[in-house]
Amino acid sequence: MTVQRPLARVLSRNGWLRAATPGRSSDGRGRRSRLKGNSAVALTATLCLFTAACTAKRMTRTLTSPMEMQTLDRRSAYLKVHARDGEVYVLSDWRVDEAAREISGRGQRMNVARDTVEEGLFTVPIDAVALVETNVLQRSPTIAALSVITGISAAMTAFCIAQPKACFGSCPTFYVDTGNGRTLEAEGFSSSVAPSLEARDVDALYQARPVGAAFTVTMKNEALETHVVRRVRLLVAPRPPEGRVLATPDGRYREATEIRPLDGCVAPEGDCLARVQALDGQERFTETDGSDLARREVIELRLPPGSPGPHGLLIASRQSLASTYLFYQSLAYLGRSAGATLAALERGDPTVGNALGRLQRALGGIEISAETADGSWIPAGEVHEMGPLASDLVAVPLPAAATGRLRLRLAKGHWRIDYLASVRLGSHVEPRAIDPSSLTDDGGRPVGTQSLTTLPGDTYSYSFALPQDGPVYELFLESQGYYLEWMREEWLAEENSFRAAQLVLDPAQLLRDIAPEFKRQEAQMESVFWGSRYARP
Repeated sequence: MTVQRPLARVLSRNGWLRAATPGRSSDGRGRRSRLKGNSAVALTATLCLFTAACTAKRMTRTLTSPMEMQTLDRRSAYLKVHARDGEVYVLSDWRVDEAAREISGRGQRMNVARDTVEEGLFTVPIDAVALVETNVLQRSPTIAALSVITGISAAMTAFCIAQPKACFGSCPTFYVDTGNGRTLEAEGFSSSVAPSLEARDVDALYQARPVGAAFTVTMKNEALETHVVRRVRLLVAPRPPEGRVLATPDGRYREATEIRPLDGCVAPEGDCLARVQALDGQERFTETDGSDLARREVIELRLPPGSPGPHGLLIASRQSLASTYLFYQSLAYLGRSAGATLAALERGDPTVGNALGRLQRALGGIEISAETADGSWIPAGEVHEMGPLASDLVAVPLPAAATGRLRLRLAKGHWRIDYLASVRLGSHVEPRAIDPSSLTDDGGRPVGTQSLTTLPGDTYSYSFALPQDGPVYELFLESQGYYLEWMREEWLAEENSFRAAQLVLDPAQLLRDIAPEFKRQEAQMESVFWGSRYARP
């Protein structure tokens, strides 16, 4: 449950697009004519942004570093520095001045169109840097936090080579003891793909089974990405007798009792009750529509009769891999201008934010509506939890006038629903935050700071001292940070300025255009994705 997302919802794995390999078709002109906002000015401005064909002004915004400065490995022959304004410096004989927070060296400065505009000696403030490419990298808290490596086919498994955009990608993954070994129970800040989108994320550890006073959370970087983790801690709240504590979509917490299975669940494919009766990994899921990736479906629910009082719908869900694939295809369409687009987002460019917001609305979340006594249907809430790895669990409060019949409306093939139940909601509670008592790396060595920059294969263990004052506690995991996606060299061949413009000008049409190609690959994505998790040799 991400609770702070200034722009994250427009650049999350659910808010970007994925599409088929673009190409000119017989109806290309027709598609172009259907673009929304088809004034020449709007189209030119958007194409200018997404093809990096216009000169951007230097951004002077300062970002706060999560930790002290260290250095890149001096054996690196060159350094490729991506500035936040979209320009790039290729430097040799480079050096990092930690005190002055500057990178300097001799080389070339290229504009956003990647034309060389100047050669000589350059000094670049670290606070003006978005990404750094290098051929030798060590764990450098500030520099590694800005690092992205391209051309990584050698590090990709056979799964990724076969289907690069189905390759495993994620924010930090968190494993806890559930009584059946250590299980993946949460993923952190799924929407935070850039420093400006840093977010605080809270996930329910609903199945955690702590034993004794010590509770361990294992954090891994299992993707080809750089993770910047500023903080991990537990939130604990005493459970009510024979009940639980549940988060609500607005980021608050309530006591919950009378957790009961549904009386009915009917989806387009038929009865779905067996799939949603327990949090057991047996998810209700369907494939996407082959003609429109945003096509909606409706699931009818019937709650059991309950006692008086406020009630809610407990829902455990995660995104499907469609959202991940859409995000990666967006990067492919942007190609060499992806950095300039992220820089525009860093600047808070309203054109980018507003346009990509339309894409978020085209895909949507899980909308819940309730029937009232007069037969009308009223909105009850919407679930927007990001990430395809671990189901998060929330309780959606229902209107007092609800009869017990509910409807879920969602984009086909975009959501996996593991558990649905009726709950009686009680008082609001305020969880207590617990910082880790110790933090160690994968070799068992103590780490002196919570602020971490992790690379593929890194593993850390957080130990927490749980309260021992009597009641049983509900556990939630809070993480804060952001991650940087590594551009795959294979994606650059799909760079397409028209698709990139269509991405923001007419996302609904694009979701229809790309649906058939995605459909051809959909069946294999799950095995490819899970089979390509990165583990250090």
